[in-house]
Amino acid sequence: MADPAPTPAPAPVPSSTRSRGQINKAFLDELTAAEEIVAAASKTAYAATPVTGGIDATKVSAVTAAVAAARALAAQAVQGTTGKQGVTAQETALSDDLVNKIQEVQKRARQKYDATDPLRLKDYAVGQQFYNSRSLLEQAAANILGKLNGNPAATPPVPPDALPGITPAKITALQQALADYQGVQGDQTGAQGDATTARKQLETAVADIVAKRREIQFAADAEWPHTDPADAGIRVEFQLPPDRVMK
Repeated sequence: MADPAPTPAPAPVPSSTRSRGQINKAFLDELTAAEEIVAAASKTAYAATPVTGGIDATKVSAVTAAVAAARALAAQAVQGTTGKQGVTAQETALSDDLVNKIQEVQKRARQKYDATDPLRLKDYAVGQQFYNSRSLLEQAAANILGKLNGNPAATPPVPPDALPGITPAKITALQQALADYQGVQGDQTGAQGDATTARKQLETAVADIVAKRREIQFAADAEWPHTDPADAGIRVEFQLPPDRVMK
């Protein structure tokens, strides 16, 4: 006697926790499984049979299109992650450049003030670990530029501090280095945001694909029951259990 058909369980959705790879392996496994099941349903020898059970070419094509769209989302998520990694490497290079330019100014400040007015060295972050964080580095650069450029709008006006060897071109270069370093933070945030959005969309897409491919499998389970030994090979192609109904 054939097993009674159980009440269909809700389509399982892979966990959103990612593996060590850039994309959750469970998501990719689901896409591959759906492609294989669609390939079986599209075979000329089998295609006509599921139609009688309500699985026509339109539903099969819908799965194919959904898988292609999901793979595009996966690629977008990977590109976003790779973009963030690239921005991070760029950030390190820009940070190093900014630190180097600040340290050049600090050396010139010590040249001018170390013996005559050492308290002024605090204005140039001398002796401070300003490079330990983004906020400290940006503030140190801004403070130093404030000293070098002066503030003619202040009351009384603050004149620029002329350091030996620090030319207007070097001050401009320091200003640009600070602007470049500040700008890369926005690029990094944008790349990470794109990757996160694509992953959430991929999670939703995979859940829909799981439901669609299970509908095809339930139809195949009914058309080629496990109780008929002749159906064993077909059931393998549809990834159905060989000795029991699909749950």
